Amino acid sequence: MWWKHTRTACRSTCKDVSGDTRSRYGNLIPFHTSRYFPLLKKISIVFIVVSVFFGCSIRTDIPVPEGLQQPADVSRVTLSAIGDIMVHGAQLKSAWDAEKQRYDFEPVFAPVKDLLSAADLTIGNLETTLPGRQKLYAGYPQFGTPDALAAALPGAGIDILTTANNHACDTGKRGVIRTIKVLDEYGLLHVGTYRNKRAYETERVLIVKRNNIKLAFLSYTYGTNGMPSPEGTFVNLIDREQIMEDITLARGHDPDCIIVLLHAGKEYERYPDEFQKETVAFLLHEGVDIVLGSHPHVLQPFELKNIPDKYGETKPRLVIYSLGNFVSNQRDRYRDGSIIFNFTLQRRHSAEQGTILDITDVHYIPTWVYIHRAKDKNQFYVLPVLNYLKNDQTLRIPDDAHQKMLTFYRDTQLHLEPSQKQVKKMISPQRLQGKQ
Repeated sequence: MWWKHTRTACRSTCKDVSGDTRSRYGNLIPFHTSRYFPLLKKISIVFIVVSVFFGCSIRTDIPVPEGLQQPADVSRVTLSAIGDIMVHGAQLKSAWDAEKQRYDFEPVFAPVKDLLSAADLTIGNLETTLPGRQKLYAGYPQFGTPDALAAALPGAGIDILTTANNHACDTGKRGVIRTIKVLDEYGLLHVGTYRNKRAYETERVLIVKRNNIKLAFLSYTYGTNGMPSPEGTFVNLIDREQIMEDITLARGHDPDCIIVLLHAGKEYERYPDEFQKETVAFLLHEGVDIVLGSHPHVLQPFELKNIPDKYGETKPRLVIYSLGNFVSNQRDRYRDGSIIFNFTLQRRHSAEQGTILDITDVHYIPTWVYIHRAKDKNQFYVLPVLNYLKNDQTLRIPDDAHQKMLTFYRDTQLHLEPSQKQVKKMISPQRLQGKQ
């Protein structure tokens, strides 16, 4: 498990280096200001003149070491998926900053923001609404959260949110419409709920292009806790005829990959039920490539399989049935943590097979919700478990809480081990060659 953390840390470090190098390496002296520059400039001019005179080329070809050569026609995009972003009453209280008289959720995600930012796209399930009125701020059973939550998410590295879930209508028409408006204001892409018919008809397929790879996102929920969609608004429900129409619409955009965000299953069950399995099988048959599940509030298995669709195309398709609680105040065993589910999409061209989309580098990073309890107030944190196994970080966890974290870690390893083994068998060495 340690190698997974090391690899992700490396990605994060490499991303940082591309920024201002002075902060890491000190103030660098520009070469052109050094005392050797005039002499070297003259030598370069003489070299150019001589080269042109004798018809020589200035270009020097440096051989690329074997194993690092990359085909020119290969494109890649890295994705991370996280589970339910929930805000219970205790979290609301914790996020209130009495001194500044405002809510602040940024500290919650600070320990994992580098991991989430490392991916080209990070996707989460927003399982609350943003009604914009203090009297509507509440936890279970009808969730309403301040805009400060949305303000914190881009900085945490989150790019896309599914809003189709059983709590989408918790604060009525105002909540549905205003949640979309606030997400737009903070530059967060979203899919699953729509403020009016025009938006539903034109925006229900979310198209995102990264690194020359085009992705189509769709989102559906099993229901909305018995509350119908407020008049004039739309919440995507699991309706097979409608889903078939939506997938056809998505295919019309000629995407490299279709991803469905599916909110379904029995709460607190660690394995998918028949409805989940049947719905996923239906989606894959209709041509969906990836299904990312939510709702059970606990982790469920993932799998990567070569599955044919109704169009006769057999290719790898990835499913995780439930991503669990990324952040919440649920403290029972199996519900107090989650994972960052990582995978890479690689598009390549073959003379024999044409365009091929590989799903590679499938792995996860376990996370756990820690509540730092203090006299004045509590603070919620999403912690990367691997960093805290020895409990030697600046933020030291009390022994009882640390033991709970270790229990979650062991449970997760055992629960997802069959998934890891199955995926490892599926991903052939040929698909991994490009990642050396």
